[in-house]
Amino acid sequence: MKPGYADTLREGTPRLRASKDTVTSAANRHLWQITPIRDLLWLGGTLFLLWFGYYLRGVFTPVLIALLLAYLVNPVVRRAETSWHIPRPVTISIILLLSAVMLGGLVTWLGPLLAEQVQSFAERVPGYLQSIATQYHVTLGDFSEPLSTIATNLRDDPLSILKPIFSGTGQAFGVLGAVIGTTADVTLALVLIPIYFFFFAWQFDSALAQLRRYIPAGYRPRARHIVRRMDQAVSGFFRGRLTIALASAVLYSAGWALTGIRYWFILGLITGILTIIPYASLIGWPLAILLKYLDGFSSGAGSFDLMTVVVWPSVAYLVVQFIESWLLTPWVQSQSMEMNAVTVLIVVFIGGALGGFYGLLLAIPVAACIKILLQELVLPQLERQTAALPPTL
Repeated sequence: MKPGYADTLREGTPRLRASKDTVTSAANRHLWQITPIRDLLWLGGTLFLLWFGYYLRGVFTPVLIALLLAYLVNPVVRRAETSWHIPRPVTISIILLLSAVMLGGLVTWLGPLLAEQVQSFAERVPGYLQSIATQYHVTLGDFSEPLSTIATNLRDDPLSILKPIFSGTGQAFGVLGAVIGTTADVTLALVLIPIYFFFFAWQFDSALAQLRRYIPAGYRPRARHIVRRMDQAVSGFFRGRLTIALASAVLYSAGWALTGIRYWFILGLITGILTIIPYASLIGWPLAILLKYLDGFSSGAGSFDLMTVVVWPSVAYLVVQFIESWLLTPWVQSQSMEMNAVTVLIVVFIGGALGGFYGLLLAIPVAACIKILLQELVLPQLERQTAALPPTL
């Protein structure tokens, strides 16, 4: 018998020992430590949270809005707490107070103008419809009745325009929701949003710390890197688009006013808000021409002035589009989604088809997060598997 052979038999061959150790180690590993399973859990958990938020959007719309606002202002609150030692509740209270003062001033200043234009538009809708029917010798039939109903609702209750967004708020309060009605649904939502915002912003970092405890220590650097990339993409998108929407609303309103459109403030506000959704503000262009055209017919003008109806509203729109695309967007929105125009258009269409208004609003940030998850979790696995394949002749 060769020297050491008995020891080899007793201890086992190196290959058998390594195989046995590998099997034992794999058996004792937690599911979270298995990379493919962990990556699938990350991706599945993110998609589940998105689906859950969309499924309960009607009831929890104020909660989701307050959570988004708390997320957007959290860097300011955190900076005030760490650099200036201001308690979080104090900073949040100051933000709410300043927001209330600004909104109160805007409502006091622009509220009467908005109400006057909404009521004027609602009163003129039947005249617009009659002018179209008379000019083109057509019968609108059942089409005019829904429009007249919408116009009447806007005239009697301007807040009804927000009904599709907050219609489920009262359902969360049972009998109270049935008693207060749809209009009070909107009022209740506007009251609840600041309350939810205060508590979400107060506990935001604490909640993140609690979630961080569920991630194993060895994987926290990678998770922190992924979350940081997603945070830069999402926060950059929303902060940038909200700033651009505010500036665009002012510019569009000024442009429509200079071109003599009767409802310049309503149209400018709508077009500016739609700027949040990529390419959605394009609807303001034909609406401006249509309103100018209908206003001319309802006032008794018999001739069609191409410069007044088409050219000048088009010039106003294109000038604001140039300012938005070439000045505002590069300056404000430094965090790029790294998506070309075709991809953005496809994503927006898919989001609108699946989720309606919420899908249009969230399509780009959700697509950016999914792209980051694929880049960080799926593509490295595919690259390692491809590198491990034997070379082909």
